[in-house]
Amino acid sequence: MPTFDRNESLGSRHEGAIAAYLQSIGDKEEARYFVPDAGGQAATLLSRPYACTGMVLGFIPPGSTAKQIMGISTVQADRTLVGQRIKITLDKFFIAKYPGLGKHSVLCEFSGKNQVPGETEELSFALRFEARDNSSPSITGAPIFMGLTVAADGISFKGKTVNVRNSGDDMVMAILDTPAFKSGLTLLHTAQPALKPLTSLATTTVSAIAKRNENAQIHTFELGLDFDGSATSARLAYGSYIVIQTDDGSNWDWRDYEWNANGMALHPTGNPNETPHFNYMVFAVSPFSPAVTAL
Repeated sequence: MPTFDRNESLGSRHEGAIAAYLQSIGDKEEARYFVPDAGGQAATLLSRPYACTGMVLGFIPPGSTAKQIMGISTVQADRTLVGQRIKITLDKFFIAKYPGLGKHSVLCEFSGKNQVPGETEELSFALRFEARDNSSPSITGAPIFMGLTVAADGISFKGKTVNVRNSGDDMVMAILDTPAFKSGLTLLHTAQPALKPLTSLATTTVSAIAKRNENAQIHTFELGLDFDGSATSARLAYGSYIVIQTDDGSNWDWRDYEWNANGMALHPTGNPNETPHFNYMVFAVSPFSPAVTAL
């Protein structure tokens, strides 16, 4: 199964190693932020979005037109989801800043578990996107897990992103453009042996690409969405989960940001024309309706 270790992210390396990586991919301007000058100061004290390894989680209720985002601690668990089949989609991926110049090629891997009678299926799925700094790829509702069965203790959902700069990996990543990956993992009530090769292929592909010298893991996160209702847990309900890549969690206040439902974008409160200075993803959890075969 894939590993989701924040210590493998670029931001976990020491500043000299980050600078060396940036220089190796031709981004000398960014390298200045990690190389002290003659006075012992780097270009700025502000953290770079891609160098953050932490996470903040927010929530938007289904069908909400309100701009305010809910803190995850205020979400009420929906216990009626136990035993139900849900779908998880990637609705937004915003890149404030990634390493390298021009258009970025980003590889995403997601992991979860499907609880079927008598067995727990390990799941792994990968997607790739291209986008420039301060923009988003043209996606909405990209399927990840379709028909995931919710266990009594909730679901586990993990993800990571990899910055791909090695041009030789284009042919390898073309695997992810096949229909088998574009349609997401469609799950059944019973175990599916055919899922194991597909899961293994996704894991192997991402692992091989992430280890190339010119590529680097940028962020990883783990969401344990449950029903226990403790003050420190993240609860499972239908709606959208916003995963912010940041190391500023201790000072975070969701009142500083608003969600534009029309533009499907996050922006500073009162400044709809500004984009945030952090990378983020939005995942939707919604009911799954299996296709009905015509008679």
